[in-house]
Amino acid sequence: MGRYRIRRPRFRIRAKFSLVLALLAACLLGTAVVGAQAQATTKAEAERQYSENIVNLQRVATLSATLAEAGWVALAMIPTTDRERLTQLRTRLHLKLVPELYRQVHALQEDTETDQELTFARQMAAQWRTIDAILTSPAFGAGANGAIDASTEGRLAGQLVAALDSAGQAMADMSRAVAADASDAHARIDEEYRRSRHDLVLILTLAFLAGIGSLSWLIRNLVPRIGAYSRFAAEVASGQLSARLQPTGSDEVSDLGRALNHMVERRAAEHAYQTSQAAFSTTLQATEGEAEAHLLLKRHLERSVPGATAVVLNRNNSANRLQPTTAVPDDSDLVRRLSTASPGTCLAVRIARPYAAPADQTALLPCAICGDAGTAARCEPLIVGGEVIGAVLVRRAELSEQDDRCIQESVLHAAPVLANLRNLALAEHRALTDALTGLPNQRASHDTILRMAAHAARSLNPLAAVMLDLDHFKRINDLHGHDKGDEVLAAVGAVLTEVLRASDFAGRYGGEEFLLLLPDTGSGEANTIAERLRTSLAALAVPGLDRPVTGSFGIAVLPDHAGDAATLVRRADAALYVAKAAGRDRVHVADDTDRHPVAATSRTGRDA
Repeated sequence: MGRYRIRRPRFRIRAKFSLVLALLAACLLGTAVVGAQAQATTKAEAERQYSENIVNLQRVATLSATLAEAGWVALAMIPTTDRERLTQLRTRLHLKLVPELYRQVHALQEDTETDQELTFARQMAAQWRTIDAILTSPAFGAGANGAIDASTEGRLAGQLVAALDSAGQAMADMSRAVAADASDAHARIDEEYRRSRHDLVLILTLAFLAGIGSLSWLIRNLVPRIGAYSRFAAEVASGQLSARLQPTGSDEVSDLGRALNHMVERRAAEHAYQTSQAAFSTTLQATEGEAEAHLLLKRHLERSVPGATAVVLNRNNSANRLQPTTAVPDDSDLVRRLSTASPGTCLAVRIARPYAAPADQTALLPCAICGDAGTAARCEPLIVGGEVIGAVLVRRAELSEQDDRCIQESVLHAAPVLANLRNLALAEHRALTDALTGLPNQRASHDTILRMAAHAARSLNPLAAVMLDLDHFKRINDLHGHDKGDEVLAAVGAVLTEVLRASDFAGRYGGEEFLLLLPDTGSGEANTIAERLRTSLAALAVPGLDRPVTGSFGIAVLPDHAGDAATLVRRADAALYVAKAAGRDRVHVADDTDRHPVAATSRTGRDA
């Protein structure tokens, strides 16, 4: 069974920030609830304290009532003569009220919490001791039995009343003070509660507004930029490497934007580089020869490394020269350095590795070609199959790592193609060259005369064709052997190469016969050149050969004697037959009387 992935819904950044805002509001609301609960607890505590103050007041009131009752009973005992009533009053006073007063005064002293309560407790203890001293005095006891006179009773009653009044006054003052303090404390707590509640509401409101404002600002600040970055990334992913961001500010998102720009710039540069390298490789495959490939490599490197000059150096087939195959400025020091350069002169060719010459000439082993040029240089060897076939020298004031990479990879791409072109050129050269004389063979001679005849026809310039056949060459082979004949043919090829002009062509046409093509040459000048060749051949000395080497020459000129290449060759061959028939070792220019009886005489028959 196939698997099906459940695609989760996209949770966009704006929704995420909205969620954060909702969570913040919930947190603030929770804080408000907790604060309200705290306020309620504070108020409850205040109420509790107020209740305790009320209890204290009640305790004072109880003490006051008990003391008043004790005073009333004591006063009632002083004039009483009724024994039964006196017994009741004494029992009530000493067994109930006095112990209760002791207990209340002691409890008042034990439960004091403030200095004011402590002072009051001490006052009440002193007042009670005064009253207790009166109640336990002998005079009070005598008075209670009716054993004192009226004046003494009056004085004793006055002392008791004064003590009771003093205690009552103290308790009244204490009651008023406790009530006042309780009321003030309650008022302060209530005011503090209202103030704290106001401050809490204000703080929560400000926090809520600040949170909403900051998140709103954050959303407005980040969401548009993140959206732009997302669109930018999509464009880059689709291949639009020209897109760029415009980051502002100095936060992490701006740093990300600048980093993305830098990344895209590097990717665009790499894409342009790869495109250039691919175009170079493709174009390189279409080149038709080493010269065209060398020129393409030079142009590619100079275009890829602006301000640089590139020179392609080629190692010749004899491996004894290192020659530039692309143009070198006449005023460049490379002209002098390369004029006598051997492959070992270039360090890159010598060590078969890239060589980088610093501009400050601090190399430990400077290269004789580019080591002290005053500019930075990189020489990359052309290596194919472990063999160095040349090098590429690139010079500029300063070369970067990217420049070095471009040079290295370009040469790496070009080396196999150049090697193939060289092998093809060598194979073509061998296919069109006579191995014995080093001259073009019959096939090459045929192609050349067609080309040169067509050019002469277009330019209306004469073209002389000279057929040369060595005299009695068969006898040389018969008497001295084919090896000596081969030496003669090689010597003749060297003479032709030496005597003829640079614009002339000489090729082996078959056996001991040679074809010479002289452009822009009439019959008179062609006759002069042929006579010079005949004289040079006669003067040729071949070791082991006891007879001179001579040759017969037949000359025909286009358009004087023929209108096309084939006719020109036939007319020159007919003139050669006339020279042979006239005694050999001579030059004959074609005329209208020349005839060439091919059926009666063969090329071999000329030397018979």
